[in-house]
Amino acid sequence: MAHSTIFFDFGGTLARAPVSFDRPWRVWTEAARDLDLHLSETLVRQALEVVDEELDGAIYEYVGRTPEFWRLYDGLVMERLRIRDRQEELARAVDAAFTNPANVELFPETRPVLEDLRTRGYHLGLISNHNDGLLQVLEYHGLNELLETVTYSQEVGAEKPDPRVFARALERAHCEPSEALYVGDSIQADIEGAHRSGIEAVWLDRNNEQTPVDCLTIHSLSELPHALEMINGATEPGGSVQ
Repeated sequence: MAHSTIFFDFGGTLARAPVSFDRPWRVWTEAARDLDLHLSETLVRQALEVVDEELDGAIYEYVGRTPEFWRLYDGLVMERLRIRDRQEELARAVDAAFTNPANVELFPETRPVLEDLRTRGYHLGLISNHNDGLLQVLEYHGLNELLETVTYSQEVGAEKPDPRVFARALERAHCEPSEALYVGDSIQADIEGAHRSGIEAVWLDRNNEQTPVDCLTIHSLSELPHALEMINGATEPGGSVQ
């Protein structure tokens, strides 16, 4: 087997990214509204941007105690927004929206494909720009039973495409770059990151963007087993698997 280990990205690859990932200000404004605290979306966005900049990289120092980081974060946001009433209730509502694993939806083909690959003898791992909360999500959806290794940015102290993230995953899987394949939906974070680390990649182009990339392209995770047959069978590289 040319590639014995397959690493996957998480958000956008195995699971749909929840609204909170792309539009966190909406979580804050809706949670506040439910508590009769009316916040301007513009002011919330500005507050989040300021706090994000102020705490840039600080989450790396909170491995194993991420809830403590979010308490700090929430407190700074509410201070910027001058919220004095119902602070604890608002913080609980916001944190529940961000951390509830039930809010993360797997793509329908995720579990069948992972189970199929395990049956075929592949070692499966995860490489994600995420924090400790990822472990709860994986356990909730039962993916921890299918993934042999999990590597995420908070524990490494860097985010993809930083080679340190991929190096940690390879070390954890006792795998050489030439033995691994990486599947992800982001050209910059996933495909370029994998290539910088000497790992062959497959781009999951769910939106049919048709952007030229120097790797095999699939449009659904269900196409991956066939793609692996092409790659490991030394079939013509590059192009799209239809």
